[in-house]
Amino acid sequence: MKKITILFSCAIVLTGAVSCSKKKKDEAGPSGSVTKMLVGTKWRLTAQTINPAVDVTGDGVPDSDMFAFTPACAKDDYVVFSTGGVYQLFEGQKKCTETQEAPGTWVLYNNDKSLRVTDEDGSFEAEIISISGSELKIRYTEVMDGKNIQVTETRVKS
Repeated sequence: MKKITILFSCAIVLTGAVSCSKKKKDEAGPSGSVTKMLVGTKWRLTAQTINPAVDVTGDGVPDSDMFAFTPACAKDDYVVFSTGGVYQLFEGQKKCTETQEAPGTWVLYNNDKSLRVTDEDGSFEAEIISISGSELKIRYTEVMDGKNIQVTETRVKS
């Protein structure tokens, strides 16, 4: 789960060109501008929701806000994408572990609308919903209890 959070906590993680014909000044589309906004920024996870909701706590009430279950020590973690296709997850001031995650690789594809991240645990792919100079929003599918769950993550520039 930590690797998935990294990804699109990049997650991993990383969601670029918008299909709308009208774009905000700081939004980008294909042509390398997505890469420019993605690279060199510390992207910190600020929201993570799932659809459909799942009863994570066992109280009979489906939960959709997964960020609420993120440990405090992980809420200041961030991911950095570097030129050359390398990404790294870093722990913030509050440490969950003393072990540094191994770097992985990343690549944009699908006309800069999708991101693929690969690390020692395998590959992860996400759709870039939007990216600006200050916010990255991605969406990906995860399997929970045999069901496909759509995960949406928002990361902000730290």
